Amino acid sequence: MTFLHPWSLLLLPLALIPFWLKSSQGQMYSWLDIAPKDTLSDIVDWTIKAATALLIVCIILAIAAPQGSERQVVRVGKGAQTVLVIDRSVSMDHPFAGDSTSGRVAEIKSAAARRLITGFIDARPDDMMGVVAFTNSALYGTKITANRKAIHAAIAAATSAGINQTNIGAGVTEAVALFDQIQSSGSRAIILLSDGAGKLSPRIKNKIREQVTARGLNLYWIVLREPDDISIFSSDRVYEEGNEPPAIALDLFFKSLKIKYKAYEAHNPTTLQSAIQDIDAREKNIIQYSVTIAGRDYSRIFILVALVLGLALLITQHLRVPAWQSA
Repeated sequence: MTFLHPWSLLLLPLALIPFWLKSSQGQMYSWLDIAPKDTLSDIVDWTIKAATALLIVCIILAIAAPQGSERQVVRVGKGAQTVLVIDRSVSMDHPFAGDSTSGRVAEIKSAAARRLITGFIDARPDDMMGVVAFTNSALYGTKITANRKAIHAAIAAATSAGINQTNIGAGVTEAVALFDQIQSSGSRAIILLSDGAGKLSPRIKNKIREQVTARGLNLYWIVLREPDDISIFSSDRVYEEGNEPPAIALDLFFKSLKIKYKAYEAHNPTTLQSAIQDIDAREKNIIQYSVTIAGRDYSRIFILVALVLGLALLITQHLRVPAWQSA
């Protein structure tokens, strides 16, 4: 057993105060020999003092917050260890400009991403997920964890307003680093969500190639397209090597990695949802992971005991025995 506030145990000597204080007398006698010995009253007196001392001890122990030992539980399910890498550039706050059949043509891209990713997370209870955002640099969200509250909070932060820069390389390398903090358990994937692509330096490309391939990670890239953006799937125009638009160049680089990779394009919330659903279907393998379960909180027990003792002492305080009177 451990105590969250061990300093409060220094107050335990206060439990001796009831034994140090003298009991108040309800009747005064000029000569005690004329009063009969009352053994019952002495027992009741000491019982009340002991109960009061125990009440003080319970209050102090409740303040100390005793906790049982935490334990590790191994769980097995269907899912993956996934890191969501989310673009926080200012353009993510622009609305989609898709066709009118989507039903959500005016929805902001970051809001749609937050809504659909939240649904993706809630539909995969066995997944362990981490979150990384990026603008001009990587922004740590949360480690790879099964704690849904932490994941939801990180998603909310990652889809908030950012600045007008897109450093995908920093986001991907930060995401890869999160996998080093947890033991591998089945499928491991990075889901990159952005509405643009910046140029990667040769050093960053080599770093990503080494890290991603060495860890056997799967990579999915969802591109949120603007109406005038060049499609990464377009074959209408041939570009000279090294002169490709950033999005096409990044797609070619990801394809050159010796890993499982798939790209998607989304121009409205409906196509974004389809991409997320496809990833959901692809990343459902047997996964085994450990979950830390907090030890039992014993504070409530001591609070309950203190409450019972307090009520008992309150009732006892109002009990009276008529004083002995001479005839």
